[in-house]
Amino acid sequence: MNSLWRFLMRPKNQATLSWIGGGLVVLATGVWAVVVFLLPPSSAPKPGGHASVNAYQGVAGVGDVSGNTFTITNSGGPAASGRGNQVP
Repeated sequence: MNSLWRFLMRPKNQATLSWIGGGLVVLATGVWAVVVFLLPPSSAPKPGGHASVNAYQGVAGVGDVSGNTFTITNSGGPAASGRGNQVP
């Protein structure tokens, strides 16, 4: 264990290890970029699928919402009680 600490305490070894670590980070980032660019997502959303999002006092849509109809109902949130965002 002492030999490992002696190795790590030398400034030249610290500089070498930091260059190696930095190179590994750059290499891992490059591999990740290639994988993300070349491989398609495994669970791509299917066109025409249905997604439901609850949003208080508003409308939220997921994906391409053109040509879709939104039905807005009162879910009993702050707007239902009449308090809303009033300032006292």
